Amino acid sequence: MADSARDIWQRYCGFLDLDISQYMARQRSLLEEQLPRLAGCELGKVIMKGRAPRTVNEFRRVVPFTTYADYVPYFSKRRDDVLPEKPVVWAHTSGRSGEIELKWIPFPRKVYDMIGDLAFSCFILAAARAKGNVALTRKMRIPYFVAPAPYVTGITIQCMQDQVGFTVMPEVKKAEKMEFRERIQEAFRASLADGVDFFFGIPSVLLQISERFSKMGRGERSPSPMKLSPKAIMRIMKGVLKSRLMGRPLLPRDLWKVRGIVCGGTDTGIFANKVTDSWGTRPLEGYMSTEFVVGAVQSWARNGLVFYPDLLFWEFITEKDYRMFMSDPSYIPPSCLMDEVQPNTEYVVAGTSFHGGALVRYIIGDLLKVVSLEDMKAGIRLPHFSFLTRIDGLIDVGGFTRLTEKIIWEAIENSGVPYEEWTIRKEYQGEKPVLHLYMELRDGLEDASDIANSIHTSLKKLDKNYLEMEELAGLKPLNVSIVSKGTFQRYYEERQAAGADLGHLKPPHMNASDTMISNLLRMSSWRI
Repeated sequence: MADSARDIWQRYCGFLDLDISQYMARQRSLLEEQLPRLAGCELGKVIMKGRAPRTVNEFRRVVPFTTYADYVPYFSKRRDDVLPEKPVVWAHTSGRSGEIELKWIPFPRKVYDMIGDLAFSCFILAAARAKGNVALTRKMRIPYFVAPAPYVTGITIQCMQDQVGFTVMPEVKKAEKMEFRERIQEAFRASLADGVDFFFGIPSVLLQISERFSKMGRGERSPSPMKLSPKAIMRIMKGVLKSRLMGRPLLPRDLWKVRGIVCGGTDTGIFANKVTDSWGTRPLEGYMSTEFVVGAVQSWARNGLVFYPDLLFWEFITEKDYRMFMSDPSYIPPSCLMDEVQPNTEYVVAGTSFHGGALVRYIIGDLLKVVSLEDMKAGIRLPHFSFLTRIDGLIDVGGFTRLTEKIIWEAIENSGVPYEEWTIRKEYQGEKPVLHLYMELRDGLEDASDIANSIHTSLKKLDKNYLEMEELAGLKPLNVSIVSKGTFQRYYEERQAAGADLGHLKPPHMNASDTMISNLLRMSSWRI
């Protein structure tokens, strides 16, 4: 950290100073450097059907979009010999249960190094209170609350420690040998003893920690007691005293002064206010995936996601054209570049790897919305996006509206129902489509019809089309079934015992299969 704050900001966050023409010049230049590498390798020849485009326009005209199925013959065997450049590491993410259990993605050296740079950029922005503010020093402490390598979260932690020297608790090599529960407990114990500067993970973990402290402050025994050091006990005692003087439950902000929080996932926006209230710091949202790594990030102003220009070439496909592509893979849908997107428009994003990466016009299936073409107040002259959902996770309701996971989750939160976990899908009662929400409550029993009414009311407030569905057609499609306490945990433990991958241990929130729902209900001690 010997460089000046100005130099550090320019290196890691300078992309936010680009205007759209400068941004596109960088995108075009990097793609044209990548095209000969693709044309010269076996994978590139297959994906591009023997063509060797030289310009961006030619590339977009003749090269098809791809999904993971196009790479399975090569990536499933982790074949280095067919790639544009030999990777230094392979990352994996979960595929689909019963189909592709693990999706492997190769990272060449330049991409691997950039993962650390992009992550560092996120932490700078998470701690920044204004443009140019760099509030980081070496040896800052981060608890290891994420999935280990070869998951991309673990690889990101590795990169940051290698390049920046952050203190990870527990130490990376030790953490990667631990079971999940053991790793979380050790990170928690070290954080109580030595403090926390940054958090990297998902909001639900932060809120679980908040709930744990709240119970501790009320004198309840922790469900997972652990031996604490004198420093940790002293930290908790000071925190309890502070919370009691404030007349409220014990919160993480009573124990730690966290400089920045970086979160990814659908629930980041939903839980941002809760995390801020509990931790005293508003989380910075990143658009993260194994394939695109850190694709986009909020600025210090937190007004939307801005895509990084230097890791992938970005294209955006309207939902209508994407659905045509899904029904006919030979169809090459038109796309927009970053300087062509329109405000208040939803797009499926596609990315082509730079720097010897292997993905070509690759579609994960993520649906994003352009919330603005610039942030004039912050002086950022680039489009800002919000993440909506995986497009295959949409639930169409009677042709009136398509509900996203984010909207449903927000409606559940706004209803005030004290839930533990949930999953929802469209089912049919005779010929009538219904939204069937399976929910485990946190405490006690509540009437399922009352819960359905509360969430239905929340959905009407959040989604105009859902409101019109009831007003115009008299439809009220939401049904709620309550499973017994501990059902989702029992499901998790059975899947874990069966050797399921980390990403398949719980039913998805949206569109769980018949088998998943059947197994979930089997875990409930109540007959639904």
